[in-house]
Amino acid sequence: MTVTEEFALAEMFRRFARHEFRGVSPRYEYLSALLAERPDLSGPLRAAGPGQRRAILYFAAVQYLLRTSAAGHPLAAYLPTLGGGREVDDGLGLAFADLVGAYRDELTAICGTRTTQTNEARRGAVLRAGFGRAAAYAEDRPLHLVELGTSAGLLLISDRYACRYVGPDGRTETYGPAGVPESLTMTVGLHGPGWPEPAATELTVADRVGIDLAPIDATDPLATDWLRACVWPEQTERLARLEAALAEVALVGPRLVAGDMVQTLPTLLTEVPDGVVPVVFASMALTYLDRADRQRLAAILAGFGARRDLTVVLNEASVSGAELFLDRRPATAGPPGVLAAALLTVVAWRDGRATVEVLGRTGGHGDWLEWHPMTYAYAPPA
Repeated sequence: MTVTEEFALAEMFRRFARHEFRGVSPRYEYLSALLAERPDLSGPLRAAGPGQRRAILYFAAVQYLLRTSAAGHPLAAYLPTLGGGREVDDGLGLAFADLVGAYRDELTAICGTRTTQTNEARRGAVLRAGFGRAAAYAEDRPLHLVELGTSAGLLLISDRYACRYVGPDGRTETYGPAGVPESLTMTVGLHGPGWPEPAATELTVADRVGIDLAPIDATDPLATDWLRACVWPEQTERLARLEAALAEVALVGPRLVAGDMVQTLPTLLTEVPDGVVPVVFASMALTYLDRADRQRLAAILAGFGARRDLTVVLNEASVSGAELFLDRRPATAGPPGVLAAALLTVVAWRDGRATVEVLGRTGGHGDWLEWHPMTYAYAPPA
């Protein structure tokens, strides 16, 4: 590993420790801080592509090993998602170092072939407010959902979840189908006085399809173990949601297409029949594209929207979402380079004319929404 690579990885782990894991995952915060000082332990992550060299991929690879070939390793005792109850102490670092030493080749292979797929079903409650705006734009026409970076398709069935919103004053409202069990009820805390009224809009979905480089079959236990491995160790409730959502996806059976989202999207859009409105959406997926691919994607969407009504709903960091269709950074955007906050953005083309709304800021895992709609002047992608 070159000095430059060591420095880049160390800074990445340090940033994740301070900005992503602090206050959310003490175990990942501890390990990230350790790896920032111990480049010898981060070597397997070099096998990942440049856009995937992130702490969340490395730790997912570790958890995947603990669920498969390294089952029973002492490190599992520290991870509640694997049944462990041991709190953070110096033994966590020792156990992690032992695992890396014993399974370095397997970790390298996983990092080189996998991508993070943190398919958090609770993000469906954040997206529902965007889908409500899309339904209003559609004017009684049904929606045809197309997800970019779909993983197992958990967000393709957002209309089947009950979405509960809890305001800071205690006001609570739940929208969605009647009779949904608590296991499929996605609860989001609201920050600030705004209320996501569009979430109350009834959704009529004609069809749903997702694109992913490696879509996951919800009925395949080994494949879904990768999704389980992507859950942060303290988030046992999130793991339970994942299990319930996977069972629902298996029941619905949405169409999942293997392919590059930029290259595959045009074909899927041409397949959308007349009389329905395509709604292309992504949630924390476009951040993994490089700048050139994001620009190509934006140009594809703009070209299609010029010919036919289209709505795009993005729950993405500002630079990989709203800014693709604006000539400036939105006022509500968080600090550049921080993943913990995203923007819920709706871009709608009607009769060839585009509008852009930034509806508010969101938590990275759909845990909170700050509703503050603002309209911006559309800037065609370069």
